[in-house]
Amino acid sequence: MSDILNGRWDASEFFLRLTATNTLALAEGFTFCRVSGLEGFEEAVAQLQTKNAFVCVSDINDGYTELNNTPRTRRVKTVFMAMRHKAEDMEARTECMEIMRELFRQFMSQLILEKVKLEQNCIYLDPRITFTEIDRYFFNGAAGAYFQIAVDVYTDLRLNPDEWLTEKDFDEKTQQEYFYDLYLTEYDAGQKIPTIKYIRTMYCSVATGLKEAKDLVDAASPSKPSLIATGLSQYQLYVSVAQLDSVNAKYVFYEHGQKS
Repeated sequence: MSDILNGRWDASEFFLRLTATNTLALAEGFTFCRVSGLEGFEEAVAQLQTKNAFVCVSDINDGYTELNNTPRTRRVKTVFMAMRHKAEDMEARTECMEIMRELFRQFMSQLILEKVKLEQNCIYLDPRITFTEIDRYFFNGAAGAYFQIAVDVYTDLRLNPDEWLTEKDFDEKTQQEYFYDLYLTEYDAGQKIPTIKYIRTMYCSVATGLKEAKDLVDAASPSKPSLIATGLSQYQLYVSVAQLDSVNAKYVFYEHGQKS
């Protein structure tokens, strides 16, 4: 299938094909376009003044990875529809919404067939697909709606040791010859507690107690940095500064014993 490559489903290509071949879409003059989220959809409706009806697929994919049960990665595709009508004409708006609901139904009849093909390639669509009207004031003189399709691809999350460097591998790869001392110069006041936690638990920490770590954090300054870890290998230094970066802390490091 041309729209399936390595576990990925091209929703834009699928709905482009439906829009181009559906008799209702053709009769009502629906135009297909790719957009980036709701703002991109609104921009497309505003810019294409000569067009009266739209099917737009968002190229922004929201999603998550499920670790429980069978591991899978889920991505959510959003399909927008819009039809222009006379401003403040509620009867015309209602008629536009009915046309879009019917087009949605017809699209779903094709999606059922696509679902079977996708499952043969270990791609699964969530059967719950809701057609939702967009607030009437989203765009003056146009009715809008959207639906979302959740796409699951089951994923092999077994740990592969070949994908990771061990501490020994890391130091051999970087030809480790030196050890380092790590100093805290500043911390983010809003991240004080996690900063203290990292200092207590990082490699070669000089403060394993809560009070010791808190005192080091409180005393740290650019002019008088606090020594928080000593004798770090290059791997240990890499991990430690990553922890500090994650809480917006500032630091300096020197070869072991070189800071006067």
